[in-house]
Amino acid sequence: MAEQKLIELGYKIVSRNFFCKLGEIDIIARHGPDLVFIEVRSRHSPEALNPLFTLDQRKLNRVIKAAKFYLANNPVDCPMRFDVVIVTLGSFPDVEIVQNAFDAP
Repeated sequence: MAEQKLIELGYKIVSRNFFCKLGEIDIIARHGPDLVFIEVRSRHSPEALNPLFTLDQRKLNRVIKAAKFYLANNPVDCPMRFDVVIVTLGSFPDVEIVQNAFDAP
């Protein structure tokens, strides 16, 4: 669902489930001029805790380190950002995209 919504919004998928010893990135995509590192989170209903609150500093650091590793091995000259996709399951499934959800130091 997340990938389908991203494609509908003009994202071009570059990689899925990128993994290295430093961390993992669910989706890497191009969106306009940007290279976007995307973390996908889900919840079972709209009443459940917003998954953004489950992204602790440890998890963010692992995503950022994996992104730096990816860039070291796939150099690009373009802006980059970190988005989070929230997939809400249940009777009325929904996909929300939070652009620039967090920054890398």
